[in-house]
Amino acid sequence: MAPRSLPPENQYGHTKKLRFLIDEIARHRAMLGRPVTLLDFGCGNGSAVSQYLMGDGIRYYGVDVHRPSLDYAKAHFGGPGAIFLDRVPDGVPFDIIVYADVLEHLPDPAAAMRAHRAQLAADGIVIGAVPNGRGPFEIEQSLDRGLGLSRLMAAASRYRRRMRGRLPAEQESALPYHHESGHVVFFTRRSLLRTVADAGFVIERFVHGAFMGASVSGVLLGRCPRLLGWNARIADRLPYWAVSTWYFTLRRSDATPWSAR
Repeated sequence: MAPRSLPPENQYGHTKKLRFLIDEIARHRAMLGRPVTLLDFGCGNGSAVSQYLMGDGIRYYGVDVHRPSLDYAKAHFGGPGAIFLDRVPDGVPFDIIVYADVLEHLPDPAAAMRAHRAQLAADGIVIGAVPNGRGPFEIEQSLDRGLGLSRLMAAASRYRRRMRGRLPAEQESALPYHHESGHVVFFTRRSLLRTVADAGFVIERFVHGAFMGASVSGVLLGRCPRLLGWNARIADRLPYWAVSTWYFTLRRSDATPWSAR
């Protein structure tokens, strides 16, 4: 399967996240020197992340509990090297596990990680992305829930679309999404480290995602592509507590550190 071109950057630093995931997968494949088996837990409809993780030398398993999203992923991205399921398949050893913005949706992320760790190879890695539970994104989302600014902006957008004879945005898109699954865990860096340790892992890499970009600020950023790029880049220069998202790579705590291999 030929590599897919990455989408333009958005207010969430999504393309920056994709590059991190893809680069870490490629680095691990190169270290192992062979094809890899990858678990993408919480894959959703497959359009945002999953389709970019597939390719030659990767045996891909996408797992999600939201049936409409899973059906869409199967229909559009499934194939001999890309399997979509509603649970982690028993007896399959994984070289790489991906948690792309999923751990914050789980009531007990450490328990889920421990269960998956049992099927992770001794030299396997976990690659993930989570929001900073006290960062700009979560703060803005909390304020927005109280003030309702995004609802007003959405109503104004629908009105403009009607005036232009266009369908509302929700009718233009056929992508299913599990809207009912909100954030239930709000990570600090300390609690993320504790969760990782409780699950039997240690962090090998910890990098910053985007600076800001929730519902309201995202509209402003989205009006200028240069601002979207700046929003992703500036986060690398900020302290960890001042950014909206974090990316990380983990290894098993009982594995040999990469530097010693």
